[in-house]
Parts: sequence; C-alpha cells; structure tokens
Amino acid sequence: MRSCLFMFTVALTVLFTQQTFAEEPTSKPFRGKPHMIPGKIETEDYDEGKPGEAYYDVEEKNLGVNYRGATQVDIEKRDDASGGHGIGWTKAGEWVAYTVVVKETGNYDVKFVLSAPSEGGTIHLDFNGKDATGPIAVPNTGSFQTLGMVVKQKVPLKAGKYVMKMVMDANGKSGYVADIDSIEFKMSSS
Repeated sequence: MRSCLFMFTVALTVLFTQQTFAEEPTSKPFRGKPHMIPGKIETEDYDEGKPGEAYYDVEEKNLGVNYRGATQVDIEKRDDASGGHGIGWTKAGEWVAYTVVVKETGNYDVKFVLSAPSEGGTIHLDFNGKDATGPIAVPNTGSFQTLGMVVKQKVPLKAGKYVMKMVMDANGKSGYVADIDSIEFKMSSS
C-alpha cells in the first residue's frame, strides 16, 4: 500500500512540475508590456530574461553601450535611430526575442530599418518557433553609419500573443549581418 501511495505522490509531483514549467514563459515582455502588431518595435527593447531565453549573442560582452544593464546583446547609441539606440555587431546565429500581440489576422508588410556596408547578410522572424518571413536579404546601405530599409511584403500572421524572434541567419561580406534600428508592421494593402 505504501509503495502505491509513494508512486501516486511521485506521479502527481512530476505532473505538477511539468505543467508549471510548460506554463511559464522563458522571457518576459520588455518593461512588462508586449509590443503591438501593427506597430513599431525598437530592436533594443527585446524581452527581459537570461541568455538563451530572451536572447543569444555569440560574444559574452556587450560591445556597445549600457542601455539595459548587464546583457550580452550589443546595443549601440545612434543619433539617427528612431529610439536613440539599435542593435549592432550582429553575427550569424544570434537572436533576440520580443513578446508581441498580433491584434488582427491578416497579411503584414514588415519594414526593417538597418544599416550594412555590404550585402550578403540575411535575417528572418520566427513566431513561436516557426519561420514567418523566410530569409530576408540585408541591403548594402553604404556603411554602418547610413540607415536604409528593407521591406518583406504580405507576411501572413494570425491574431494572438507570440514570442517573436529576430534571427540572424548569415553574415554579409563585412563579417556582420547588420545594425538594426527597428521593425515596423503595417497591414498590407490588398
């Protein structure tokens, strides 16, 4: 009888623990507020959390400024950036997560404001672990100091809350992917 009670207690403990971990998000929205889609996301305002949960950066040290306290994500101060900062020194394999709420199901045009001195870099967006955009080629804007843009049109999104990851897929000829200021979502016209 004791062994049956013990096994039942262990089974309940395992079940409770699995449910608790499955329901807890691995990162939290920046300053407690999810980003809204349609809308603009400042790339430096990624989720709060540990490396591997809210972001992954190949360097252990922030190569930029101390905008968010201790973080490995390379944040740069930019006078020409819409929020005064952006993410720089991005390398293939890195990613940053954003908690987002898609207000309405539909097709969205996604605009990235970024800079790169050469072509060859690619990025994409994941929503809850599924590639939503496919590879997006980073254009040559002339230098890291010159912002430009690239637009991915008619990205289908369903209404709901998601963890969106901006993933750096490939370095450009400069050895980096791009410096990225912002991501803006607008409903596609027809």
